[in-house]
Amino acid sequence: MKLKFIILTILIIQFSNAQIKNSGFESSTNNIPDNWTIKKLESYAFKIDENQKYQGKKSFQIIGNSNDTKTFQSFYQKIPIEEKGVRKIEIFAYIKSEDVNGKVNIWGQVLDKDGNKIKSATTNTQQFPVIINNDWIKYRLQLNVDENAKSLKIGGLLAGAGTVWFDDFEIRSIDIANKEPSKIASDYIEDFKNLIKTKSIFRDKIDWNIVDDNIKKLSQGAETISDTKPAIEYMMNTLKGSGDIHSFIVSKKSTDEKKIKNLKGIEPESKIIDGKIGYIMIPGFATSNTEVGNQFASKINEMIKNLDSENKTDGWIVDLRTNTGGSIYPMILGLESLIGDGTLGYFVTKEKNIPWILENGKFGKNEITQPYKLKNSNSKIAILVGKKTISAGEATAISFIGKQNVKLIGQPTGGFTSANSTFPLSDGRSLALATSFEMDRTGKEYREKINPDILVEPSSEKDLEIEIAKNWILE
Repeated sequence: MKLKFIILTILIIQFSNAQIKNSGFESSTNNIPDNWTIKKLESYAFKIDENQKYQGKKSFQIIGNSNDTKTFQSFYQKIPIEEKGVRKIEIFAYIKSEDVNGKVNIWGQVLDKDGNKIKSATTNTQQFPVIINNDWIKYRLQLNVDENAKSLKIGGLLAGAGTVWFDDFEIRSIDIANKEPSKIASDYIEDFKNLIKTKSIFRDKIDWNIVDDNIKKLSQGAETISDTKPAIEYMMNTLKGSGDIHSFIVSKKSTDEKKIKNLKGIEPESKIIDGKIGYIMIPGFATSNTEVGNQFASKINEMIKNLDSENKTDGWIVDLRTNTGGSIYPMILGLESLIGDGTLGYFVTKEKNIPWILENGKFGKNEITQPYKLKNSNSKIAILVGKKTISAGEATAISFIGKQNVKLIGQPTGGFTSANSTFPLSDGRSLALATSFEMDRTGKEYREKINPDILVEPSSEKDLEIEIAKNWILE
């Protein structure tokens, strides 16, 4: 009788010394380690240290004197990738730190042939945080690379005050083979892939033969859903490579919280400007709870009603400059008195155009009981937009485009002019997947940034967009 064994073979190919140079910081020029790139920042100092080292004769030391933990001193080395095919790459380094009040990280970036970033990660984002104020510990960072990866940037950083030492960087390329994933892992990967394959608006730009082959390699040996991370990350990076900058995975915590509240946590604002121009600021708003959405829409509706009832308004400013997206239905519904009823735009899928129909206080699943009617429905409306206006914020701007009394004022928007649909995943997370593009009421389709009618260069001295909007409304 012949016994058959399933053997997990892990082939570790260590990068050659020619690819990672001066990994232990043994050679330097003017206290700067050879082969490493460092741009000195204010409040930081660095040097080669001969007194502290994990092994060899030297290490690289960074000293921070800043209490601002959002600033950081970084260093890196760029390394060509010579191997071909999909695989996992591990980055290792030894770290010691003292009196640190911020963060210490190993970081890595995967770059394509043009030097564009495909993926990045730090020890913190991979839940292997560096333990600060500790003696020498070896840390690991893992990155997945495919045939598009041509080089890596690897390095370390200190954020805030304190002292940190780095020593003995190492890179390994790991090829895992010959063990099938468990059913739970395989089903999770397959379900995730099928969502993209059937729902994504970018699905036709993906070579699924290559993707299927690479997913099979990356899923080898996966036992749990957590083990599917390399395959899932690969699919998300493939989406990004196809042109999708909008899709993302929502954590279980955010998925659960979105069912009961607004994740953005910012309220709309209103005021009267110069006694005659109504101003409404619409922030990002994200919830899957219909009642919470109705309350948000009703609040905006009430703000407009109060401004219009208590003042002689000559026009309106709708400020979307800080609207980072979320749920389009409550935003647009709240602005019904300004936008007007009817077909405001469309979701554009491969198969059909789906109209955005706003009518008598109802939009999608959301509803307000007493939609307000403006005293002057022909008032001019200035829509303020900028680079932070993205996703549902851009859709809200699109809903105004085509009205005769409207102008967009500001800078080009962020360019997230696709619409995401949310699909639940079996581990409690969800996939926000771009399933359609957007079209305004005139039939113009948007796939990139929305350019304003009046371009305004940003100014730190005063709010030029408001001033220009006022002048246009009153001219």
